[in-house]
Amino acid sequence: MRHVRATLAKHVGGNPSAVQSALIERIAWLSLHVAQLDAKMVESGKYTMHDSNQYLAYSNSLARALAALGLKGATEAPQTLAQLIAASRPAAES
Repeated sequence: MRHVRATLAKHVGGNPSAVQSALIERIAWLSLHVAQLDAKMVESGKYTMHDSNQYLAYSNSLARALAALGLKGATEAPQTLAQLIAASRPAAES
């Protein structure tokens, strides 16, 4: 869950808003539930109708939460004028 939280925080620019933080937390929990059901199927080979319904509900909720967070990651902040000027100077002048 820590990895999911960290990855999604980075996805939104590294400083999530309160709403983004709430979505990230929800996504982390939903990801855990989906992973647990994946493991159950792989380890036991038994998958009940109840498991299938839960899996579909978790997966659909996860997809919607991810879409709400944003499919496109945060863009880099534009450079400041000072950064642009510094970047345009030859290395000898720096």
